[in-house]
Amino acid sequence: MSLKRFLMAGAWLASAALPFELSATELAALSLSAEQARALGVRVSPIAASTDLEVGTHARVVFTPDAQYVVAAPYAGMVQRVLVSVGQTVRPGQALATFASPQLYEASRALTEANSQSHLAQQSLARDKSLYDDGIIAASRWQATQARAAEATAMARARRAELASAGITFAGPGGEAQMIASRGGIVSEVSAVPGMRVDSASLLFRIVNPVALELDLLVGRDVPVPSPGERVNVPQRGASGTVIGVAPSGDGTAGVRVRASLVKRGDLRAGESVGVTLTLRRSNGAGAFRVRVPAAALAYVQGTPGLFVATDKGFRFQTVTVDSTDEASAVVRGNLPAGTRVAVAGIGALKGMLAGEQ
Repeated sequence: MSLKRFLMAGAWLASAALPFELSATELAALSLSAEQARALGVRVSPIAASTDLEVGTHARVVFTPDAQYVVAAPYAGMVQRVLVSVGQTVRPGQALATFASPQLYEASRALTEANSQSHLAQQSLARDKSLYDDGIIAASRWQATQARAAEATAMARARRAELASAGITFAGPGGEAQMIASRGGIVSEVSAVPGMRVDSASLLFRIVNPVALELDLLVGRDVPVPSPGERVNVPQRGASGTVIGVAPSGDGTAGVRVRASLVKRGDLRAGESVGVTLTLRRSNGAGAFRVRVPAAALAYVQGTPGLFVATDKGFRFQTVTVDSTDEASAVVRGNLPAGTRVAVAGIGALKGMLAGEQ
């Protein structure tokens, strides 16, 4: 084939319809010498050797799902005193406020009664066991005593659980009721005011763990979707972590939401937006490699994306899977080991030749 024919073929528009069908298994080949390639303006570039691929994007620093909790009024009543303020660090079991409620004192009275009944039942159990062992009472009475003791113990346990779930303890010389923190952290919200009457389940305090952070990424088409276990780094802030989940964004766009847990927190703070680097595995272990190439190297033949790979005799069109694209580059997956040379200029001429050869 003459050089003139090559140049005429290279003048074909890249978007022209091609009169052939590209096989997914048989890659189209072009015979082309180095001199002919230079004449057509074709330039090649090798794929760099790398075990990983780094991609930059942005993330929002958010609290983990269990980083914060609220303290609510267990019963309808009145806040008597507030003992903490916003920004204060509290420890587990520390008093937050004093609280008064008729229902609260009724629950306390019921607990005292249940404990008393349980104590009496245990005394009866010990006495009847001795009588039963001596053969003085029948087995039926001994069984009834055991049943009453078990019921009394269960009732006392239920009353204690009720007050424990309410987050209330009785302390001080007068035995005042105090609302306590079940976990440590920083007080981020105080809705209670001394003398305020509240309904049951009204929010009074919000406490957060400031170090329980993770990263929330919204990944669009210009960024490859990472897989769980791949690394995320925030180099400017000394933080790093791993991807723990990927899910659709839910807003009707093509993006996905990515969550990453932090191994090193650095100096990140909740609510801020930071630049992050995703470190993606280059190979999936099945012969497919993920590489970054110039956007100009990506060619579409009959709607199928691919690259023109240099061979000893010329070029062959190899199909790839496109992970992401932007104005400058594209991230693709295919059988592209390190050192593979791909055309990065003169793509239109190669597409024209491919159509002419077919």
